[in-house]
Amino acid sequence: MSMVNTSNNQIIRKGRVLATGQTDGMLNPEQSKRFMKMVFDDSSFLGELRHEMRGSTKGTIEKLGVGRRMLRKKVEGDAPIEGDLVEPVLSAVPYSTTDIVLGAEISEKFIRENIEKEGFEEVFMGMIAQQVRVDLLDLVFNGDTSYTGADSAFLTILDGYIKGLATGSHILDAATLQGGKFTDDMFTGALKLLPTKYFNRANYKWIANTNTYITWLEYLKQKETTAGDMAILNGQNFNPLGIGWKEVPNFPDGKIILADPKNLTVVNTYDIKIRKTTEGRDAVMKDMRYYAVHLDADAIIMEKDAIVIISNVPLTV
Repeated sequence: MSMVNTSNNQIIRKGRVLATGQTDGMLNPEQSKRFMKMVFDDSSFLGELRHEMRGSTKGTIEKLGVGRRMLRKKVEGDAPIEGDLVEPVLSAVPYSTTDIVLGAEISEKFIRENIEKEGFEEVFMGMIAQQVRVDLLDLVFNGDTSYTGADSAFLTILDGYIKGLATGSHILDAATLQGGKFTDDMFTGALKLLPTKYFNRANYKWIANTNTYITWLEYLKQKETTAGDMAILNGQNFNPLGIGWKEVPNFPDGKIILADPKNLTVVNTYDIKIRKTTEGRDAVMKDMRYYAVHLDADAIIMEKDAIVIISNVPLTV
């Protein structure tokens, strides 16, 4: 643990040293990897998504398959016929990253009065990494470049998974089941839509928001079992068809995604900058420090055919 903390602190110090009005605030590739490892923490859902670091802002992410049912009975002295030889199935998904900036500020007075003193700046940078983590998870799912409502400055940065899955994936309309009522037929129906060659119960998740998960618990409470009460009172997990839930902040109501999180990919480049200034009129007059984290991102789906969306999911039972 101490080795990881040391590496993280070195990254933060590097960003701080290079961010004092210099023009060379870019982290090198190894430092960029370590900083993004802080963001893509394994304990968070963002850390469960596939993460790719690239040197170019545009390119492709390769995907590889080898087909299925390739085993053959061995015949003594005979080699497999040419048509039975395994050949890799190669394809690629394009990406194009969008530049993103996160601004932050902190007063010099707060630092002086804080128990950490100057060391608090390292703690503060860790807080910035946490904010990048929360916002990035929100953005890669909910981003929509054509959005015009509230939070458009945030949501129009890039197109996220929900918009991308509107075409090419399998869609189940829950409004057509049980008269539009919340029903467990949604889950069996979604799994039936998913091609069996992709499904792995240990890897797939139901992805939704907290309201949808609570509706599921309320549905269980109405059944002639104690499953709902046990889930609420004892914290036990009762997952549809043995597939676990993942809750995404600000995920829209009325939708559930059935997917392997590793099929959902976030792409960044190494061109990450962490800059700070304590100079300038505002900084002097307000006695503030100003920070900016510059990075880029794109959200791509490796295989849409391996994902099911349940639409029109009711929030009442």
